[in-house]
Parts: sequence; structure tokens; C-alpha cells
Amino acid sequence: MRTTTAIDKPKRTAWFDDGTAPARPGVYERRAPAGPYACWDGRRWRDDAGSVAAAALREESSAVQRAAWRGLVEAAPAPCPTCRGHTVIDRGVDLDSGADLIAECPDC
Repeated sequence: MRTTTAIDKPKRTAWFDDGTAPARPGVYERRAPAGPYACWDGRRWRDDAGSVAAAALREESSAVQRAAWRGLVEAAPAPCPTCRGHTVIDRGVDLDSGADLIAECPDC
């Protein structure tokens, strides 16, 4: 398999056609009309996003389930399991004061 790379970008696999599903769940780069990034959850493509981080957080199905895709040759580091890469934790709203209860993630 041929890979592509640039000095500031990680190595990526060759493009796979739209009829081939990824073997593992995760965020992949996709070609138009989808993408540029979307998360494969093992059954379907989740909604498309402009960045890897945003794609990892999407829950809704993508309107485009068939598009060419490629992945990283090496796995990307996983986001923090506590905050899912947001660096903050939203604990809702204080009912008495109406203040947002947002705190920095203790694990990042």
C-alpha cells in the first residue's frame, strides 16, 4: 500500500473506495461530497466535521454514507477519556445562582 506524507502531516494510507468499510472504528479523512473528516463507529459514518477532534465528538449519522476514505498509518493518540478532548468538564448549571458549572479537566 502506498502512503502519502508531508513534513508536518502524519503518514496516511492510500484512498479506499466508497464500497469498502474501515476495519476499525475511528476518525478518517473522507473525500467530497463528505468530510473532510468523519468517525466510523463500526456500523455507519457519523456526521462530517472540519477537524479530527470535532469528528470524534459527532453522534448523528452522516448524510453521505458512501465516500472514499483514508486513515492514518499509525493510530492517532486517543483523546482524554475524562473530557473527550475538550479540556473542560461541564457539570450543568447551579440551580440557585444560574451559574455554569464548568471546570478544567483534572486529567489533561
